[in-house]
Amino acid sequence: MSIETLYQSALQGDSAAEKTLFQQLSVRFGLICQHRIWNKEDAEEIVQEALVTVLGGFKDIEIERSFAAWAHKVLDNKILTYLKTKKARISRQGEADLEALPDRDNPADPRVRVALLHCLQEVGRANSRYARALNFHYQGYSTAEICQRLKMNPGHFYVLLMRARAMLAECLGSRSGL
Repeated sequence: MSIETLYQSALQGDSAAEKTLFQQLSVRFGLICQHRIWNKEDAEEIVQEALVTVLGGFKDIEIERSFAAWAHKVLDNKILTYLKTKKARISRQGEADLEALPDRDNPADPRVRVALLHCLQEVGRANSRYARALNFHYQGYSTAEICQRLKMNPGHFYVLLMRARAMLAECLGSRSGL
């Protein structure tokens, strides 16, 4: 049964349809969130928050187009809120970390080189395009050249580069001593 059909049945008071609807949304939201948020616990929390919001409002709100689109928009908003707060937290935390760790920006330091290589390999295993974008950017290629090599537009490249940098920073931050 489709999400829209389940939604219509749930609106009419069918508790079995409502239960099935939220089970399907839970699975879909989980897959989407795991793809966008790499921390499993945070992803599960975001899914739960989105489901609570949808459950609390789906009977009261007038949905113009599609219930599935509205529900996915709720999830997107929860993910964006999480990413904004995480970025602000990392920014505040990163400023203090950089002062305390003067060798972090020194690629000649063997510990930094090993950690960087390890983290680049992790990023490459997660998404090879992320690793390629970081590599081309590090080598000094222009945005136009990188976009041509990776066959993407500049907007997509900037998003890809931002995600790749975030993964790399998370990995480097989790490595002890750096």
